[in-house]
Amino acid sequence: MDIEEIIGFDALYNSMNKCVKGVLWKDGTAAFYHNWIREILRLEKQLKTGTYRERPAKFFTITEPKTREIMSIAFRDRVYQRSLNDVAIYPATTRSFIYDNHACQKGKGTDKARNRLKCHLQRYYRKHGADGYVLQCDIKGYYPNMRHDVAKRVLRKYLDDGPYQMAADILDNFPGDVGFNPGSQIVQIVGITALNDMDHYIKEVLRIAFYIRYMDDFILISDSLEELEKALECIKGILKDMEMELNETKTRIYKLSEGIPFLGFIFRLTDTGKVVVNIKSEKVKHERRKLRRMVELVRKGEKAREKVDEHFDSWKRSASYGNNFKMLQRMDTYYRSLWEAYDNEIQKTDLDHRGGKETGEQCGEDRAAGGSDRVCRDHGGH
Repeated sequence: MDIEEIIGFDALYNSMNKCVKGVLWKDGTAAFYHNWIREILRLEKQLKTGTYRERPAKFFTITEPKTREIMSIAFRDRVYQRSLNDVAIYPATTRSFIYDNHACQKGKGTDKARNRLKCHLQRYYRKHGADGYVLQCDIKGYYPNMRHDVAKRVLRKYLDDGPYQMAADILDNFPGDVGFNPGSQIVQIVGITALNDMDHYIKEVLRIAFYIRYMDDFILISDSLEELEKALECIKGILKDMEMELNETKTRIYKLSEGIPFLGFIFRLTDTGKVVVNIKSEKVKHERRKLRRMVELVRKGEKAREKVDEHFDSWKRSASYGNNFKMLQRMDTYYRSLWEAYDNEIQKTDLDHRGGKETGEQCGEDRAAGGSDRVCRDHGGH
C-alpha cells in the first residue's frame, strides 16, 4: 500500500470531514476546522518528515453503562488515526471476519446483532425444537487486561510493514504494557479482530452453527450439552494463548428455556417457536432512577426540561425493540407522574408567592386608609 493514501492531503482532508461530525461544538475541533488548510498541511508535513508526535492525551471517568476511564486524544491526532484506520486497518482486518461478528462495523451494530440472535433461535427451533442449551461467555476485563504485545501481534497478521509500524507506534502511546483505555478507534478495531481466529475455530472446527459475538460477549447454542462443554474447554485454551481468561461469574452453560440475556434484552424461545424479546428489568429500574435525578436537576434550575424530554424519547426508541409495548406505556405513565408532581410544586410556589404579595398590598391599603396595626397583623403584617 502507498503510504500517500494514508497521510496525503486528500486522505487527511477526507478523514477530517468524518471526524468533525457531531463534535464541531468542541473548541479544539472548531479551531482545527476553522484553519483546516493550514492544519492539514502542517500535519501532512510532520507525518512525511517523521517529526509527528502525538500530543498528550486527556483521561476522564464515565459511570454509564459502567465505570470506566476514557482516553481523549487531540483532534489532529484523531484525524490521522481515522485515516490510518479507514484506509489500511479496517479493510485489511474485517475482510476475514465471520458474518456473526457484529461490533464496530459498517452495516452492523446492536440492532443487527439482536436480529441475528433472533434469527438463530428461529432456525434452531425448526431443526431441534424448543429444548437445548446455551453457552454464554464473557472475557474478564477485555480491554483493561489486553497485553500490548498481543494487540500488536493481531495487527501484524493483517497489515503490511508501513501501516503496521504506524499502528504499533500509536499503541505504544498507551501507558504500561497491559491494558487499553476506550476512546481510540484503532483499539476498537483491535478488539473486534483479536478473537477472529476463535470465531473461525468455533464455526469451522467445532461446527457450532448457532454462534454470535458482539465484542467480547459471545453465545453458542446447541442441542448437545457435551458439545458445549467441549467448546468451553477449547475457548479457554485459545484465550490462554492470548493471556486472557473468561469471567467466571458471567460465563455459564444453561438451558435454553431460561432465556438468553444479550445486549440489554432477554430472548426467550417459546414452545410454539415464537421468540419473545423483553428489555431487562434492571434497565427499566435504572432509567426510572435516572429520570428522577434529571427531573430534580430541572427543579434546581440546573437542566432544561427539553433535554430531559430528548433523553427519554431516545431511551424509548432504544427500548422499543422487541415485545415491550406495555412496558413503554407504564414508563410513559411514570414519566408524566414525575412532571405532574413537579408542575404541582411550581403551581403551589406561585400561589404562595402571589398570596403573600396580595396580603402585602392589602396591608398597604389599610395603612393608607388609617387602619390600625391590628388590621395589618390580621393579614400577617407587622
